[in-house]
Amino acid sequence: MVNQLIYFIIMTTKIKTFMLLATLAPLSMQAQQLITMSNKCFKQVQAGNKQNDQGQYQEALNTFTKVLKDCSAKDAKEEGNIGIAIASNGLKQYDNAVSSANNAIKVGKEKNVMAYYARSFAYGKLGRTEDAKADLVKITDLTKKNKDIKARATMFAQLAHLDFQLNMLAEADTNLTKAIELDPENPAFYIQKGDMMIKINNYDDAFVAYDKVLDLGKNDLEIYQIRTEARLKQMQQKYVTTDIKELSKRMTKQEKSTVCADAKKALDLGLRNLQLDLLASTICE
Repeated sequence: MVNQLIYFIIMTTKIKTFMLLATLAPLSMQAQQLITMSNKCFKQVQAGNKQNDQGQYQEALNTFTKVLKDCSAKDAKEEGNIGIAIASNGLKQYDNAVSSANNAIKVGKEKNVMAYYARSFAYGKLGRTEDAKADLVKITDLTKKNKDIKARATMFAQLAHLDFQLNMLAEADTNLTKAIELDPENPAFYIQKGDMMIKINNYDDAFVAYDKVLDLGKNDLEIYQIRTEARLKQMQQKYVTTDIKELSKRMTKQEKSTVCADAKKALDLGLRNLQLDLLASTICE
C-alpha cells in the first residue's frame, strides 16, 4: 500500500488541494499553553475548510491567515500550519509545504497524521522518494500504535478527507471505509461519506449515507440542513437553474415532497436561511 501511495505521489499530475498560506504571529508563553481554540476561531477554521473544499483558494487563504493572526490556541496553530502545507502543495510551492508541515508536526508533538501526509505529498513532488516513504510509514505506525479504536477511526477519517482534497478518490474511499469499520456507530463518518458523494454528484449513495445518520439517532438541525442543501443542489443541477420559482414549475410532485420533508424539518428545528425560507414558501404546500 505504501508503494502504491508513493507511486501516486510521484506520478500524479492533477492536484486539487485546498487550505491556505499564512505566517505564525509571535505568541506569549501563556497563549502557547492554550489547548482549545475559541468558538470564534473554530468557526473561522470551519469556514476556511469549507472554502477549501469548494476550491475557493484565495478566500480560504484569507480566512486561515486571519486564524493564525488572531488565534493563539495550540489546536488553532496546528490547523493553520497544516492548512499552509496543503495550500502550498496546491500552489506547487513544495518547499513551503514541507516547512509548514514541519511546524504542524512540532506543534502536534509528532502525532498529527495529516501533517505527515501533507509533507509526504510534498516530498514526493520534490523527488525525495525515500523521505515521502518514511512519512507514510510513520503514518502507518501512528495508526497501529493507537489502542483507542475510536481515535484510530478518526485518524483514518482525517486521511480520507485529505485524500479527497487531493483528488485521490480511491484512497479517500478506502480510508473512510476503514474508519467506518472501526467505529460503525459514529454518524460523523456517514456525514463525511455523504458529503464526498455529493461533491462528485452521486446523490443516491449520498442519501444512503445520510439516511444511516438518521438511523443512528442523529436527528438534529445539522443533518437536516445538510440534507436540504443537498436536495436543493440536486434539483438545481437536474433542471439547470437556481431560480426557486422556475424549480417549482419543473419539479415533479414526488421531488417536491422529498425536498420539502427535509426543508420543513430543518426550519422546524430552527434553521434561519432566506433561500430555504423561499424554497419552503414557494415549493412546499
